[in-house]
Amino acid sequence: MKTIVLTPLILIALIGTGAAQLSQTSTAGAVSAQHLTQEQAARLGNTARTPEDHRELSRYFRQEAEQKRKKEQYYTEVAATYRLHPPRVDAYRNVSTADYYQHLADEARNAALADDQIAKLQDKLAEDMVQAK
Repeated sequence: MKTIVLTPLILIALIGTGAAQLSQTSTAGAVSAQHLTQEQAARLGNTARTPEDHRELSRYFRQEAEQKRKKEQYYTEVAATYRLHPPRVDAYRNVSTADYYQHLADEARNAALADDQIAKLQDKLAEDMVQAK
């Protein structure tokens, strides 16, 4: 009796797990196919000749800026946690752990802003190339 009840439940669980893994694989493949590596972006930056090349670089820098904003948010949350619950080792350091993570958050925010500026520049270059033709 237990075997009859458990077998369909196990089968459903296995099918659900397989479907979840398949959906994660397909979305991860789609995202990684669109995102350039740092080396590819550097090469494209040196050889960009068409508006589409500049738009691709713009997409790359916007994606990089978004990743850096996520890092900024993470570091800000960690800094807030360390402000509420400072580790005992902070008594022996010149800079507190919360201040260190806040510094990392500030650097990530500045890098995201820089990537946004580069993306705008690439968009402008692409637009100028289209208008020139």
